[in-house]
Amino acid sequence: MGSGLKNRKKRDDYKLPQYLCNTEEKEHAMFCIRNNIRISPLGIYKEPGKWKIGINIGPYKRGEKTNVAPGVYDRDTIWPEYYKFCKYYYDKYRK
Repeated sequence: MGSGLKNRKKRDDYKLPQYLCNTEEKEHAMFCIRNNIRISPLGIYKEPGKWKIGINIGPYKRGEKTNVAPGVYDRDTIWPEYYKFCKYYYDKYRK
């Protein structure tokens, strides 16, 4: 019976990395949350350490289809790209 540590690296590949955002990025993300603009990282099936970004605008509806950005992001680029999307929608819809 093993300790399960030999597969630990594989499991860590599936986790999103930590990222410390600045106050401006936090403001953009909070604007999106308050205005029903749902932006989220989506894991790619059978590709650990790779993500796409999904976007839904408007209130939640059962069975709605998520719009997926065409880019594929890795551990180093997922959060900066997420906040770029937040900034884009902040600039687009802010009045």
